[in-house]
Amino acid sequence: MIKKPTLIVLVCAILLGGAVYYFQWRSSKAPKPTEDNSKPAFSMQASDVTALTILHSGKTDEPPIDLRNQSGNWEITQPLQTGADKSAVQGITDGLASARISQTEPGTPDRLKAYGLDSPRVELDFQLKSGTRHTIAMGEKDFTGSSVYSLIDNAKQVSLLPLSLYDSTDKRADELRDRSVLHIDSGKTLSFELKNPSGELALSKKTVNDQTQWDFSKPPDFRADDDNVSGLLSAVANGKFSKVVDEKAEDPARYGLANPAIRLTAVSDAGQKQTLIVGKKEGDGYFARDDSRPTVFVINEDLYKKLAQGFGDLRDKDLVHISESDVNHIEFRNVNGSVSMSRKPGSDFDWTVESPANVKGKSAASWKLFGPLTSARADAIIDHPPAAILGKFKKPAVEIDFTQKSGKTLSIKISNAEGDFVYGQTSESPSVYKLKKTILDDLNFKPSDLAS
Repeated sequence: MIKKPTLIVLVCAILLGGAVYYFQWRSSKAPKPTEDNSKPAFSMQASDVTALTILHSGKTDEPPIDLRNQSGNWEITQPLQTGADKSAVQGITDGLASARISQTEPGTPDRLKAYGLDSPRVELDFQLKSGTRHTIAMGEKDFTGSSVYSLIDNAKQVSLLPLSLYDSTDKRADELRDRSVLHIDSGKTLSFELKNPSGELALSKKTVNDQTQWDFSKPPDFRADDDNVSGLLSAVANGKFSKVVDEKAEDPARYGLANPAIRLTAVSDAGQKQTLIVGKKEGDGYFARDDSRPTVFVINEDLYKKLAQGFGDLRDKDLVHISESDVNHIEFRNVNGSVSMSRKPGSDFDWTVESPANVKGKSAASWKLFGPLTSARADAIIDHPPAAILGKFKKPAVEIDFTQKSGKTLSIKISNAEGDFVYGQTSESPSVYKLKKTILDDLNFKPSDLAS
């Protein structure tokens, strides 16, 4: 008779052996990864391509498209002379460099007809820097819908190439042309002039305390809203026209371009000037032209609205521009009392209350002041405030004096509420800022609440 411990060991061994066998069996039944038998169609880099010709032989109304790389810039030379869309051409050259032949088939006449290669949908001829030329004729898709039957360099075998290569080349000249409204780089634009129905503006980028900002030079002595200016320049830099209406613009008055409603001239950090002019309305868009090109095109209304912005849209509406690290002393007063605080020696953001006496020496929660003030943006700015509005600052609801490291004092006054808004004014400008009442709510605390 088998002893109990021996029986337990035997059962465990049987179970372990069965488990090993089961997992080995499952492993043998698991599908093995499919082997990749594809091979590169060409031995080249995308940057090696210097010329492309696209032919749609089955479409008699679409002439051949010739593209040439001119000193790093792709241009269409036929059927029209114009710049090419950089990303569209890049898609073709990248597709050629990465194309792999997944399968080959005999190129017998019956197969060529079945594969749509007796009359190819797209034919591509391209040349490399070395002078080598290649041709591709593309016909029907295969049954998977992911590849296209192709003939490479008139080979006797049919190759299956990625459908993405067909999709990138099956385009009209109008789809491959550069549709940029103006060739500028918003990040490299240092100044610009804008004339529109709202008036004339001139702005330039400056560096102040190691920070870049946009300022008006016309009208002078006003700061611009950096986000709004960047939004305008980005809209122009990334803008694409919807259609071409005239390749030569022989009658600019017809489009309102002889005396354009809008003119934007941007100057790059290299001193290059680029000008966009906008004329009459056309349906949902507007006629426009890059001054360096004869082509008249149509821009959309969104871009037009950006270009139609005036001084009030682009000016800076922040109540203050102040950094806590630049301030040494603060005097704060509201209807609940006053408090005085100073920065702790050797610290950028630690403050000590100096008065009132009951909280003297305690740490001060400076963020309760800087948060509401640095986020305050005006709904409207009154540059020439009437006496009735200025009178509201005789007994302000809030007064704050910031003494900066330079010794300069910045004073801020906030009026009592007028419904859902208040008025604000600083010692830096006679202008009055119309602000949401929430700033008063945020600053209407007891001075002792600043102590922690």
